Amino acid sequence: MRIAICNALYPTPDDPLIFGGAEVFVRQFAEELVQRGDTVTVLRASLKGRRSTENVNGVTVEFIPVRNLFPPFEERKNPLVRLAWHAIDDRIHASGEIQRILDAFAPDLLHSHTLNGLSTDVWRMAKRLKLPILHTMHDYYLICPKCSRFKSGASCQTTCGSCRVLSDNRRRRTALVDAVASVSQRTLDIHRENGVFDGSKPTYVVRNVPNPAIVFSELTRGPGPLTIGYLGRFSEEKGVRLLLEAVARLRPGSVRLLLAGRVSDAEKETLKALAPEADVDFVGFVSPSDFYRQVQVVVMPSIWHEPGSLALVDALAAGRPVIGTPFGGIPEIIEDGVTGWIAEATPQGMSAAISRLVAEPQLVVAAHEALAEKRHARRAFSDVVDDYQSIYSSLLRGRSNSPGTAAVLPLR
Repeated sequence: MRIAICNALYPTPDDPLIFGGAEVFVRQFAEELVQRGDTVTVLRASLKGRRSTENVNGVTVEFIPVRNLFPPFEERKNPLVRLAWHAIDDRIHASGEIQRILDAFAPDLLHSHTLNGLSTDVWRMAKRLKLPILHTMHDYYLICPKCSRFKSGASCQTTCGSCRVLSDNRRRRTALVDAVASVSQRTLDIHRENGVFDGSKPTYVVRNVPNPAIVFSELTRGPGPLTIGYLGRFSEEKGVRLLLEAVARLRPGSVRLLLAGRVSDAEKETLKALAPEADVDFVGFVSPSDFYRQVQVVVMPSIWHEPGSLALVDALAAGRPVIGTPFGGIPEIIEDGVTGWIAEATPQGMSAAISRLVAEPQLVVAAHEALAEKRHARRAFSDVVDDYQSIYSSLLRGRSNSPGTAAVLPLR
């Protein structure tokens, strides 16, 4: 099968930037398809502004210059400039280079993921070739230009007027998509609540699975403090400040907190000031498996509707129970009271959850043992690829039997 994949980023030796989990997933996915005998071309945004091609592990990666004020994922302090960028991104026609690539490659279908900078107009180009289109939602790009539905320190409960205006075209273009997949049921539901993918299209939930490189490790629990850890971005919606405020409420010396990820010196000082008496260690950018071996419990303090955290499934695969919040797809992954715990997303609620584990360390051991029992039954990345190949086959059957239709598979 010849498959064209669109994603804003795709890490390569020439441009290795990883901003979130989508590009990590897409790279693993594309390479697995090639291993199975498919031919894959990936279309991604060129952050350097030039047209180029790389061949990486059998995948052809096409870099497309962005037709906007600046490349996506670039920090701009001027809010008016950001507003203009989002307006252009919603309204502009996709680069003609995309059409030329699709014409030359002649794929059997188009599978789109995050489209920042590439534009949902790629769907119109695919339709000119009568290609079936599958779109996978890793975030809220289709209904929120910022992709997060997070504003003024809180998750958005409704869609504001500016988001509606700045996502008008991409909402309308969803009619071109033949099937949609989501990494969590909650993410799919939020889109439906906002009038996108209302049930007229086949829908699938294909949840993320751990990175195959993650290693399960035995739990080390000595007489010292409970070692808890956070691994990920330090952006506001991730709730790291909430975590520090919760730790500040704990008895000094009862826990040790390890924070992994890239963070500025200024932000380190701000976070330390939230819990000045706590034992907090910033360990920087580290191997996830090495990090999980150093902690007994992982905390996911997200205060936005996290679609399908890769860090969360990785932590569980490493044998580390997780304290999470009731946002997004987090409760769909954690079995509350079995493989982890769902805590109220407040300093009081998070502090109470951690305090309970300090007082009852056997709960951590029991959750670790539950993860050990479940690890052999856990879905692998090959299962995810199987799911998507089944969807591909369904779409191609739909094209040959009845244009514009596809069979509905069970949600996973």
